Amino acid sequence: MDSVAMKELMEQLMQLLLLAAFIACGSCHAYQVPKATVKVKTPQGFEVSIADEPGITLFAFHGKLNAEMEDLSDQTWATDVVSSRNNRWTYHNRQQKLQLGDVLYYWTTVRYNGLDYHSYNQLYTVAQADLNNQSIDLQTQGGTDKSIVINGNPTINIFVS
Repeated sequence: MDSVAMKELMEQLMQLLLLAAFIACGSCHAYQVPKATVKVKTPQGFEVSIADEPGITLFAFHGKLNAEMEDLSDQTWATDVVSSRNNRWTYHNRQQKLQLGDVLYYWTTVRYNGLDYHSYNQLYTVAQADLNNQSIDLQTQGGTDKSIVINGNPTINIFVS
C-alpha cells in the first residue's frame, strides 16, 4: 500500500470515528437539575422541592442558614429524599424558624437515570410575603384530632385520617 492510499484510509477511518462519536453523543444529553422551589412554613419550618419526572430516583438537599458553605461538607442540613410524594421530591424541615431577611444557602443533587447531577451555589432570601403566607401541614397517621393554628391562635379542630 502506497502512502497516498494509506493517507486516504486514515482519513476515512478518522471520519468514521468522528461519526461514531457524534452518534453516541447525540443519544446522551446533559441533564439540567430542575430549579428547586422553597416554601417557608409558619410558624416554623420550610420545604425545598422539585417536580417529579421519569428517571429521577433520588433528590438530595444540603443547606445552611445565613452563612455561605465553604465546601461540600460545610452544611447544617443534608438529607437524601428517596421517594416522591404528590408528584414532588421534597425535603421537609419542621424545626427551623425563618425570619425576614434570612438567607438559605443550599445545593441539590438529583439522581437521574442512575447518574448524580448537582445544582451548586443556590440561595433563597426570606421575604415578607413568605411570612404572610399561612400554611397548614396535616401529615398524620391513624386518624387523630389536629389543631390548626394561624398566627399563633388555634382556630378549628379537624379529623385527619
